[in-house]
Amino acid sequence: MSAARSQIGLPYSWGGGGANGPSYGITPDTSIYGFDCSGLTEYAYARAGIRIGGTSRDQWWNNRNKQVDAGGLQPGDLVFWASGSSYTSIYHVALYIGGNQMIEAATSGTDVRVSSMRYGSDYYGALRPSA
Repeated sequence: MSAARSQIGLPYSWGGGGANGPSYGITPDTSIYGFDCSGLTEYAYARAGIRIGGTSRDQWWNNRNKQVDAGGLQPGDLVFWASGSSYTSIYHVALYIGGNQMIEAATSGTDVRVSSMRYGSDYYGALRPSA
């Protein structure tokens, strides 16, 4: 979690970041140095020595057998949102930090930030890759 916390304030960059840290993104964010959601979570876990995959969908699929209930979230868990019932519709991932908060790279025009945890119809689930 400290790796993700150290990136707070860095810009969101679509396709930016990964296991080695922030990077320039892909169109339309080719001039923005930062992270997208899955780049941030990949970086945080890589710093802890755990490879989780590059995209939010890969991160879910690679760790799908390590699911945790929303009521049992612990700091470090990955939380996901999707537009449908299949993991292929996952569109966002963040890192739960406890206290009903998470660190996320939310969307273009924002910075990596601490946000309140969101549960809604698009909340897909959570994983604990270290388990």
